[in-house]
Amino acid sequence: MKKTALLALSLMIFLGCATNKPAPKSNPNLPQVKKFKAYPDRNAVALFWQSVPKMEGYFIQSFDFKNKKWDKTIEIDNPYRTIYIVKDLKPETLYKFRIATFEKEKDKKIPSLAKEIEIKTLPTIAPVVTLEGKALAHNMVKILFRPHQNERVNRYIIEKYYNNTTEWREIAELDGRFNVEYIDNGDLKDGEIYKYRVIAESYDGLKSKPSNPIIISTYPKPPVVTDIKATNNLPKKIVVTWSPVKDAEYYKIYTSSSPDDFFTFYKKSKTTSFTDVINKNGFTKYYKVTAVSPHKTESILENTQSVMGQTLNIPPVPIVATNRENNTISLDIRPQDNRSKYFLIKVKERISLFETKTKIYKTSKKSFQIKINPKYSYSIEVYEVDKYGLVSKPNVIEVSN
Repeated sequence: MKKTALLALSLMIFLGCATNKPAPKSNPNLPQVKKFKAYPDRNAVALFWQSVPKMEGYFIQSFDFKNKKWDKTIEIDNPYRTIYIVKDLKPETLYKFRIATFEKEKDKKIPSLAKEIEIKTLPTIAPVVTLEGKALAHNMVKILFRPHQNERVNRYIIEKYYNNTTEWREIAELDGRFNVEYIDNGDLKDGEIYKYRVIAESYDGLKSKPSNPIIISTYPKPPVVTDIKATNNLPKKIVVTWSPVKDAEYYKIYTSSSPDDFFTFYKKSKTTSFTDVINKNGFTKYYKVTAVSPHKTESILENTQSVMGQTLNIPPVPIVATNRENNTISLDIRPQDNRSKYFLIKVKERISLFETKTKIYKTSKKSFQIKINPKYSYSIEVYEVDKYGLVSKPNVIEVSN
């Protein structure tokens, strides 16, 4: 086998007495190796033979089962050598080797008849025994397995199965035989199934077969929050309410200035209502609400309805009809809605260019009379005030002398 021959060549350098040349035709009359034994390890084979000091050295070959021929020849130029180690072999695999002595004849090395042996390497390290896999929280799962019984094991390789490419990929390495816990908190989706497996590796690089897959389902997302409502008739605030979601630990409120814009996280709520205090009149805001489970999984924001809330605007300007008779101004006030609790009337009397007197009247009646002095001009402002104390803009009436 090509790989075996190359690996064997590296060992020849260690022995300091081997070269790589094809063996010439054998001579059946030359002394042969009588005793040829092989002792397997998991990834190596030790070849032992009885020395033939009369000869110049030995040829060793391995058989290539795939191509059905003997591979390149290893030369050992020391007849007193009796051991050769073939490393980097595959576990639980059948190998065949042969050995022959050789003598030098001019510029050639003539081999004897070869002695063959077959040997199977030992099985690889036993697979890791997995114990459990479970979801811990949002975007987090844990796998646990037994420490390997083989004391030569010094690390574990964690592999994860990717459905999109249908392949196992290494995602982590754990150093130490007793380091048997792994937590995956990278790029996991809620309510999905994930598969993991573990491979043990020894100090000399020998790997076990993969463990049985550990199958874990991450925690699902809570249902989408429904029946979200927001007020539009309260002063300086908007109250948002929604239907409860079973087993929700809390809710997250998101806001935006438009139903089509990006919604950003705003506040948390342990209950199914939230009061947004806003010190503005007629202010519009859009809301979305998501539920968060005890495992920190969150319902899908994109699938959640948005609702518009608005703080109560000031009352509209009241309509005022006036009638002047002698020194009396009669006001007939008509509000444009049904919110008025009373009317505020400011009467500014202009006595001179630099002097003005102001009188303020409060009335719940829609008819009101003002006494005036014909010597002066007046500016009359009429406001509507609702039960929350919100004041409309004024309707201004100018009265000349």
